[in-house]
Amino acid sequence: MQINVTLVGSLRDKLPKAAKGKTTVTLPDDATVADVIGQLGLSSTVSAAISGVAVDHSHHLQPGDELQLFRQLGGG
Repeated sequence: MQINVTLVGSLRDKLPKAAKGKTTVTLPDDATVADVIGQLGLSSTVSAAISGVAVDHSHHLQPGDELQLFRQLGGG
């Protein structure tokens, strides 16, 4: 299956500049968010959302999902 991925903020630097933070990945049918994170070589501390709704790394993906990955924000 294919998943559309958008890397947000400083994660955009993980892709070629021309990609503007967007890529499509091909994964097996039972893939999870963690599989995408691993395939892209990202840290396991990134947060994820599908179509703007937060999901955890064990979330099973569906063909055509719009996955956004971003660094966790801290503050206080």
